[in-house]
Amino acid sequence: DGKVVTESPSEAYAAGRGAKIPVMIGANSADIGFAQGRTMEALFAPFGADREKAKAAYDPNGSGKPIEVGVAIAADQMMVEPARFVARTVGATGQPAYEYRFSYVAESMRKQWRGAPHATEIPFVFDTVAARYGKDLTDADRATAQAANAYWVNFAKTGNPAGKGLPEWPAYSPKTDILMDFSPSGPVAKPDPWRDRLDLVERLATQKK
Repeated sequence: DGKVVTESPSEAYAAGRGAKIPVMIGANSADIGFAQGRTMEALFAPFGADREKAKAAYDPNGSGKPIEVGVAIAADQMMVEPARFVARTVGATGQPAYEYRFSYVAESMRKQWRGAPHATEIPFVFDTVAARYGKDLTDADRATAQAANAYWVNFAKTGNPAGKGLPEWPAYSPKTDILMDFSPSGPVAKPDPWRDRLDLVERLATQKK
């Protein structure tokens, strides 16, 4: 259209120039992340004064492996906290924002995956799980796909994922930090259980600016 955007989305929304539209956004429970640091000390050092809090959040039992903890931290930095940031930023403008965490793992993959990897929500959102999992598809997989597809279709039609027979999905509020968790037992709206560690990631990102 001949126009060039010269500011970040956060700057645009803070100035009231963001699009006035509802938003649905989220990330997966084992989303993509590229670990940096070969030791636990190297992983937590960037948190500075919050180092011990980060240790408690990401490795509460002191038994974590650097590669696994590093991937979790990186995924929060790259995918999970940015999704929450967008929901909070859009919600602050008065526009409804709906945050999700996709935690559901197809039953046939649960021995291989510690959570839902990046992009594995797609067959559920489009309800194409039969093509994706074939003979290994279970009734629970099918039910999650039907629910996810219904939420996404409702949002595309109306700007609100709510629908008859579906658990309520409240719009995001920083006071409650409620998201829709597509959990192994079905969709559940609840306060984000990762709030404390995401607050640390947000503070770390702010300090780096």
